[in-house]
Amino acid sequence: MIPDPATRACITADEAFAELGIDRTTGYRAIKDGTFPVPVIRVGRLIRVPTAALRRLLDADDDLENPTVTDQYDDDPTTEPPATPALRLVPRPEMAHQRTQAAPRPERNGGHP
Repeated sequence: MIPDPATRACITADEAFAELGIDRTTGYRAIKDGTFPVPVIRVGRLIRVPTAALRRLLDADDDLENPTVTDQYDDDPTTEPPATPALRLVPRPEMAHQRTQAAPRPERNGGHP
């Protein structure tokens, strides 16, 4: 369970990964690639995830998966649902497969055969 933001503003990256149901490798890769669905706070080597942002993300997912009649139609059940879909955070595929070029390897024996 995600703590209340009023009592604990941030959680560790590992705690956030557990809440999202992803493993450490996937989570840290997403943070590195910029595809993690919420902003993170970096302090040196430490990574913290704001609990308020994580709660908003997970509450938004719950609202989209389990819409109620009032979410779809407001007060008048004869009206059409909104034409524009709700915004969702999605990974940026153009960044997922970027590779950095490796530095050239130094020649052995100082360039002498």
